[in-house]
Amino acid sequence: MLYGTQIGKKFCEDGTASSYPGNTVVSDATPETLAYQVMSQCLAMLKDAGLSELFIPLPEDSYHMTVIRGVNDLVRVPEFWPAALPGDAPMSLVDDYMEQAINSVPNPGAMRMRFGEAKITAEDFRISMLPADEAQEKALRSYRDRVADAVGLRLPGHDAYTFHITLAYTWRLPDDKQQGSIDSLKQRMDELLAGQPVVELHPPHVAFYRDMLSFSAQRIPR
Repeated sequence: MLYGTQIGKKFCEDGTASSYPGNTVVSDATPETLAYQVMSQCLAMLKDAGLSELFIPLPEDSYHMTVIRGVNDLVRVPEFWPAALPGDAPMSLVDDYMEQAINSVPNPGAMRMRFGEAKITAEDFRISMLPADEAQEKALRSYRDRVADAVGLRLPGHDAYTFHITLAYTWRLPDDKQQGSIDSLKQRMDELLAGQPVVELHPPHVAFYRDMLSFSAQRIPR
């Protein structure tokens, strides 16, 4: 059995979520938004194509676009950890620090985005997102820079970061026939996405997680 690249990291071989505690900044796509409806349609297309057995779907109530990544308990190396935090700081203290730093930056408000393309790889199934116009691009990049400065950490790839909404993680790698179906499915999804108008996601907020299945706007026990 050949597994996706996140099996043994974010997920176990049986498809259950691994412990992966951290924090991040996200813009939610809730059920009343067009973005959520389109995401649900794409996931339905995956199921209808008979490919869902290859993936670990994320709960629909957790659909979000990551605006800027935070820190993770399992990745305590200098490139991914604020210098102001001790390397052995408990996650409760880490959450305190990150929440205070991120919330010190003025919130840019709702995110106006347009859909890019569907990406189905050995890592995951995601939909890329692009700022709706130059003004949104400038506001989004400025916010990310200010958050990074407030946290005291500019993660690798900061300037080249690509926005996306993850729908599922890859569990098992496809065989040749299934890969053909995936290629065909991607083409149909891209046609669907290209025909969609600009969508609005909720204003970004700090989110806390224990694993990849739930992202909470409220602090969680550590």
